[in-house]
Amino acid sequence: MTTPTQSTPDPTIAATDTAAPADTQAQRLAAFTRVSSPLMSVLALVYLVVYSLQGIFYDPQATWFRWGLAFGAVLWVIFAVDLAIRFVLWPVKRTFVRKNLLDTITVLVPQFRALRALRAFNKNSIFKSKGKGVLSGGAVTTGVLGTAIVVWVGSIMVLNAERLAPSASIKNFPDALWWAFETITTVGYGDFTPVTWVGRGYAVLIMFVGISIVGVVSASLAATLVKQNPSPPSPAQEVLDELAELKAMVASLQATLGVKPTVPPPTTEPASA
Repeated sequence: MTTPTQSTPDPTIAATDTAAPADTQAQRLAAFTRVSSPLMSVLALVYLVVYSLQGIFYDPQATWFRWGLAFGAVLWVIFAVDLAIRFVLWPVKRTFVRKNLLDTITVLVPQFRALRALRAFNKNSIFKSKGKGVLSGGAVTTGVLGTAIVVWVGSIMVLNAERLAPSASIKNFPDALWWAFETITTVGYGDFTPVTWVGRGYAVLIMFVGISIVGVVSASLAATLVKQNPSPPSPAQEVLDELAELKAMVASLQATLGVKPTVPPPTTEPASA
């Protein structure tokens, strides 16, 4: 009487079955991102315009101002839904926040919604060149656009926090914009300073952004210069390369003459011990 043998599952098939759902999920995420990113970029830029008008021409009793507040609330819901969908489709959940830090911050802290306009210049957005975002095109472009948006948004945020304070020195947009340039460049003349805790908190963030932008731009420029001017090979490496060429020539001549090789052919990998 023969006993039935149990077939051993093929690990290749099991691995394929496990990877298939992940590949499908990644494809869904890519398809959703291609559609949602340009739309979210347009909405972010529109909100930046509305937010700027509300900050510069502050009039809480005006009808247009109230409609702007309602638009900001609806936009926050749209951003939150977009973030939730991408989180569900994200293959590795523990890396989601790190890969989507700006979007997460703008949803968790609604006061920073205007900074989402930075996404309009990233990959898959409305402003892109040859598949890369404008902010990924180079150090100069990254520094100029990043600084301009942060200075603009930061000045309006501080103005909104300071305008109603009794002893505030920042009460109009030109002064707020001048203060933002002073702060992000770490100059700080001291002619305008925030007096509210909220305004000071925004100031700290702008200071950190200014230092970070300087570091990023400096590192990008250094990397670009290194790529454009590669270091020449060392003399020892040149000698080794010439020896390898001579060995190859000798081996080729011996093969042509039918002589037994006396010189081993050159190898690209070092011999194992």
